[in-house]
Amino acid sequence: MRMRRRKNLAARMERTADWLVRAPEEYAGRWRSIIPAGLAETAETGPRLLVELGCGMGRFACDTARANPDKTIVALERVPGAVVVGMERARRENIRNLRFILGDVQNIGKIFAPGEIGGLYIHFCDPWPHRKHAPRRLVARNFLQIYRPLLAQSGILRFKTDNAALFAFARKELAAGGWTVTDCDQNSPPEAVMTEYEAKFRAQGVPIGALTATP
Repeated sequence: MRMRRRKNLAARMERTADWLVRAPEEYAGRWRSIIPAGLAETAETGPRLLVELGCGMGRFACDTARANPDKTIVALERVPGAVVVGMERARRENIRNLRFILGDVQNIGKIFAPGEIGGLYIHFCDPWPHRKHAPRRLVARNFLQIYRPLLAQSGILRFKTDNAALFAFARKELAAGGWTVTDCDQNSPPEAVMTEYEAKFRAQGVPIGALTATP
């Protein structure tokens, strides 16, 4: 799904500025504080911070935030033309427990505190098919080492892809890193909340690999 150039990007970013965190490092360890007073606060049952890496146009992040008003959702994306679409949807639907970060995944170790993340979601990331580019894959061992300390004791990593080779690579890297892989399915059933990519691929009948891993 190729990202086209967005018109009036600067003005659109300004209109949705309330959903963009410009200095995310300042929130490390206190992301829960972004939820406005008055939103549902249930009894604490574990970490309630969910993070999506490479959120694209924000469909999954917005739908997840709307379905979980007592949780904080943070969506990271490095393409401004994509993230502004997600922020516009969040603004239009007044989704207040969601924030977006415009930045690179490599910096998340500075953005979140150890043990802060309850769920880390990686959906349809770039497969970087050439072997020499393997370290750039978001499920490569070097990235998994960054994610591990950020996850809470009960935290999970959820990964989905339409690329069979990348799915096999992820399983291998997780195993080598000592992660426990559960709910592993190379042709997973559809779930209630999907990304733009997943909806498109499922409509075409493309198998979607999905797994959950714990550190």
